Amino acid sequence: MSFRSYDLLNLVRDHGETLTLRKVTTAGAYNPATGSVDGSATTDYEFQGYFFNFSSGLPTGDEIRRGSRRCVIPSLGLAVEPDDEDILIGQGDAVSIVKVSTIFSGNYPVCYICEVRE
Repeated sequence: MSFRSYDLLNLVRDHGETLTLRKVTTAGAYNPATGSVDGSATTDYEFQGYFFNFSSGLPTGDEIRRGSRRCVIPSLGLAVEPDDEDILIGQGDAVSIVKVSTIFSGNYPVCYICEVRE
């Protein structure tokens, strides 16, 4: 599925919703007694985004996973770039970003298309 950047931004404007991008800002330290990471901190960034389902023809093993979809994130007004393993919160759930593609106009990023999974 291919879109022009203008079409993507129109989808966000017309059908987008308020979402939150959660980034881990402090890695913390592994605690072997509890088996978890202690002392990590996160920072939340609010933005307008648009989730959509995708399929590129016949589904492959990667596309059959539960909750696999994409999210369009406009770069304008967003203070950070989304990365793999960041969390998107919205639509009543939280999903992990597994892949980020950047759409450019010249040398400027217009939006990010993030593949996300539950």
